[in-house]
Amino acid sequence: MDKKTQSRVWHIMTYVILFAVIGIAILPAIWMLSTSIKNVTELYDIPIEIIPDEPTFANYVAVMQNSKMLKAFANSVIITVCVVGLTLLLSILAGYGFARFRFKGHGIMKVGLLFGQMIPGIVIIIPLYSLFTKMGLLDTRISLITADMALTIPMGVIMLSSFFEGVPKELEEAAKIDGCTGIGALFRVVLPVAKPGLISVAIYTFINAWEEFLFALNFTTSADKRTLPIAISMFSGEFSVDWGTTMAAAAVVALPVLCIFLLCNRYFVKGLSDGAVKG
Repeated sequence: MDKKTQSRVWHIMTYVILFAVIGIAILPAIWMLSTSIKNVTELYDIPIEIIPDEPTFANYVAVMQNSKMLKAFANSVIITVCVVGLTLLLSILAGYGFARFRFKGHGIMKVGLLFGQMIPGIVIIIPLYSLFTKMGLLDTRISLITADMALTIPMGVIMLSSFFEGVPKELEEAAKIDGCTGIGALFRVVLPVAKPGLISVAIYTFINAWEEFLFALNFTTSADKRTLPIAISMFSGEFSVDWGTTMAAAAVVALPVLCIFLLCNRYFVKGLSDGAVKG
């Protein structure tokens, strides 16, 4: 076999593997969407059909008319917006401090952020539960916002500090000569240059807060404070599961994440791949 034939075979095998990986990755999403538009009678058909004979949106209507789902949607939106906003604000200030200043304990604090990022959420559930109980914050949105930020802020600070380190200090010095304060130079000069990093942190934080399940399950006890991932479990009965409405609810939860990721995919990939500045 000559080199040209070997190269062609290698390319074909590469594409076959890529398509197989993509198929495995998107199969659960396709199955979710297919189940969400099926009638009850078609859910258990043999052989399995991806495209139902009589597609229906009744499951989506049932989800939208469920008052508990609407309340859960509102809770998820409020919590996610607060987590994203506060995480960005604190990560910007802390990341800028790490990037521009050297102080006693600088290295230890950065290592501490790495440890905070590596610790799984389940490890801090008991301490947080005890703390929120003593403070009277259990079953409140504040408890969920605080718990989510404990996981998102370390990553946000780490990512943004690397971006800020790549911004030339001369830009800030020029802005200060023109009359900007240090904070003014940060928000008017540094942040526009580091926009890919800000978008990456925002998307990362949004996904974590929007789809968070563990904290919401343990820190909420009433239906008024449940978020969407918890509300989906309401469609599961004691002896049966309404798979049609459950998959429709799951699609509603996944849709905002998909839309935001598709709209900001270019910035997200750039933000994760490099922190360089292109003037």
